[in-house]
Amino acid sequence: MRIAYVTNSLEMGGIETNLCRLTGALSRRGDSVTVCARPGTLTTAIIANGGTVWDLEMRPTSPASLFRDFRQLRSLLNQEVDLVHVFSATAALLVNLAIWTLPRSRRPVVVASLMGVQASLDERRWKTLLRARVTLTGADLVIVTSPAIGALIDELHHQPSRSVQASVVGVEVVEPPSRDQIEWLRISLELGAGDHLVTTIGRLDSTKSHHLFIQAAERILRDRNDVVFAVVGAGPLDRILREQVAEAGIDGAVHLLGERRDIADLLCASTAYVRPGIVDGFVGITVLEAQSLSRPVISFDTRDVRPAIQHDVSGLLVSPNDTEALASAIVDLIDNPVRAAAIGKAGFDQFVGTFSLDSVVENLCTIYSGAITKEPS
Repeated sequence: MRIAYVTNSLEMGGIETNLCRLTGALSRRGDSVTVCARPGTLTTAIIANGGTVWDLEMRPTSPASLFRDFRQLRSLLNQEVDLVHVFSATAALLVNLAIWTLPRSRRPVVVASLMGVQASLDERRWKTLLRARVTLTGADLVIVTSPAIGALIDELHHQPSRSVQASVVGVEVVEPPSRDQIEWLRISLELGAGDHLVTTIGRLDSTKSHHLFIQAAERILRDRNDVVFAVVGAGPLDRILREQVAEAGIDGAVHLLGERRDIADLLCASTAYVRPGIVDGFVGITVLEAQSLSRPVISFDTRDVRPAIQHDVSGLLVSPNDTEALASAIVDLIDNPVRAAAIGKAGFDQFVGTFSLDSVVENLCTIYSGAITKEPS
């Protein structure tokens, strides 16, 4: 298959990291993959994984930029691409414009996936609905990636000719780091022999709710000094979160580490992984990464995370915004290592069946092939 993925950018992020993985897995199967997006730190990773990158500007407020991107996409799609998969409203708009100008015989199948609901905590509902509608418009097939996103599509009363519920996000099962690697990491973070590391990972913006993670850390650190918290990621809220940590007087035990490449090492060194986000969307790649390494996950109970976590079996769920309950859940796993290990194993088992990269790509290829070969109605 000749597949084109179109998204906003290739800066570090969940969707973008997933595109790197999909590109590698599809390329190994013999498929041709082109990723169209604004260049970023992951551009070289796409190329290293066997893909081709077409640079776009992706500035929807600039007519000149949109026209240049339109010409780029039209040139690509005119080279007999079988299927285009879009992940954003801007991507869908550009693809639809480009396809409209092609002869009908050369038009590829268009697949659309919403990967989130709100772009920010304060986003107005009309804007959320508008962005979702634009993303889905013109799609021959919609892949519904979570219950929360399915509910948003229902609210739009959008009735695509075809839709399917499936994951487009997969995580590889990798060999865990060695004890020496983990020990080196602990030393680099100045962890004592009996200290526990609790980690969260994600872009530092409002949809990730890192401030709630820090509030839970503050509660725990009132009573004990054997826990260290790490926030991994970069983004516009970096300064605000650092100020929150400093004002709480916990900067010695809560570290903002910025972007890191040693995610597997950090997760394996952690007693627990926390997903503090309360905005519905997809389950979260970092949740799956933690489960792939048998780390127990604690999350606020949102609709999107439930496909990956069965409470008290494959993870722990607490009421959204309840930082006291979040703190209690963290302490419970710290103080009950046998329970933590059992939850980590159950999380791994559930992950393998649904979200491992191999199973996701196999299912995705079946969906893509069916969409390409289906006769038009």
